[in-house]
Amino acid sequence: MSQIPSQQPTAGAISVAIKSVSRRVNGLRIHARAAGQGSPVVLLHGWPQTSYAWRKLIPLLAQRHTVIAPDLRGFGDSGKPFSGYDKKTIAGDLFALLQSLGLENACIVGHDMGGQVGYAFAALYPQLTRKFVFIESGLPGFGQENAMNVATGGSWHFGFNMAGDISEELVRGREALFVRHFIRRDTVGTVDPSSISGADIDVYARSLAQPGALRASFSYYRTLFDDRKHNEQFGQTKLEMPVLAIGCEFGYGQGAKTTMEKVATNVSSAIIESSGHYPAEEQPERLASVLLDFFT
Repeated sequence: MSQIPSQQPTAGAISVAIKSVSRRVNGLRIHARAAGQGSPVVLLHGWPQTSYAWRKLIPLLAQRHTVIAPDLRGFGDSGKPFSGYDKKTIAGDLFALLQSLGLENACIVGHDMGGQVGYAFAALYPQLTRKFVFIESGLPGFGQENAMNVATGGSWHFGFNMAGDISEELVRGREALFVRHFIRRDTVGTVDPSSISGADIDVYARSLAQPGALRASFSYYRTLFDDRKHNEQFGQTKLEMPVLAIGCEFGYGQGAKTTMEKVATNVSSAIIESSGHYPAEEQPERLASVLLDFFT
């Protein structure tokens, strides 16, 4: 395992060595960042990001916990197969990863698309999920359809990402422009643009420019109707572990809470102030405080 230099969210943060871990599970390579010691916490990034999204949060959590932040199937340094992008299958990747690392259970934290993967994992493997955190996310079958419909104020990118080969061809070579739009947009973007710098955006853009990465990225959207069927099945049995739904003041607000209350019995909630859709990068200390309180 090689070491990835940790980045500090503040001058006073404790330096933490972040290791690079790779495991071959379910027929593909899964890469993850790992740090710290203590009870395990798994961080699942959103779209169109990678485990790099947690770079500011990992050192804050690793002072008390073993932190594992994988690149989900198709992203970052993980494999990019042609299929398997429904969240049920990706939850199976996570299960196999935890087994390979010898972890019997963990607190699962998912942001955006990672929240959908986290929900599938918690529903499939409740015995492995000590607690579940659902950040700035929604679920097909439980309200996300409104966000997918521009006629009800939803975002255009759902349809664009699901369109097929034309999506890849229009974005290819313009990955930085594409990522920058979502991170810097006025609605559900960042409040402070400097919190995700141009260099950070380039990290995500270079990841998307890898062979197969755009196809894999868009496949997370092209499987949403499969996810809806799976979620409707999962939702017949509500989650019983403690669940924390986190929204952001300038993100989706109470949307995560509203969604989790439909599928879980023990839900608490929090709002991260002065943050858009990306609290781990924009308000890492506030997010870490909320998470650490919930974990303990």
